[in-house]
Amino acid sequence: MLRTIKNFVRKRAIESGNWVTLWRKICRPGASDWTAYLRKHGKFYTFGRDCFISPDSIFTDPRLTSIGNNVRIAGAWIACHDGSVNMLNRAYGLTLDSVGAVVINNDVFIGRGATILPGVTIGPRAIVGAGAVVGKDVPPNSVVAGNPARVIRTLDEHVEKMRARTNSYPWRDLIERRSGEFDPKIEAELTQQRIRHFYGE
Repeated sequence: MLRTIKNFVRKRAIESGNWVTLWRKICRPGASDWTAYLRKHGKFYTFGRDCFISPDSIFTDPRLTSIGNNVRIAGAWIACHDGSVNMLNRAYGLTLDSVGAVVINNDVFIGRGATILPGVTIGPRAIVGAGAVVGKDVPPNSVVAGNPARVIRTLDEHVEKMRARTNSYPWRDLIERRSGEFDPKIEAELTQQRIRHFYGE
């Protein structure tokens, strides 16, 4: 019965945009479902294909946010306005505004806890490290990290580093046989090999 209710609430939320608070509370949607919901109801300026947006990611102004294809966002904060404006307007008796569009190009990963500030363009082909604070554009083919974020290597260099690491793992043959990003047929064996490798069990 509970599963039927959850399925009904999920379907209603994704298809119509209704009951989202209830859906998030009782179903705890994963990134795939949340991404489907955002694509249909998030009111983004653009929203590309093959994206994966963690449900704890925050977009302050979706209408000013453009998301390309193959974008992965793992619990980041993407802001298109400067929240200090309201305080400044009251303190100085002014009517200031401070906004900027955020453009996330194709093939971008944004790590957990990263903050993207107004007016930033990212990528294409870029990684923003976990916890980075990005206040200026991220060049194409780059990896940035830190506060403030700075380029630490090119994406091509990063790929080569990861390729060498992957080739050193004893489970490399399993990875080569894996179908897609997650293959339940090999996951148990893959996990066991990783445990043995890292903990000697």
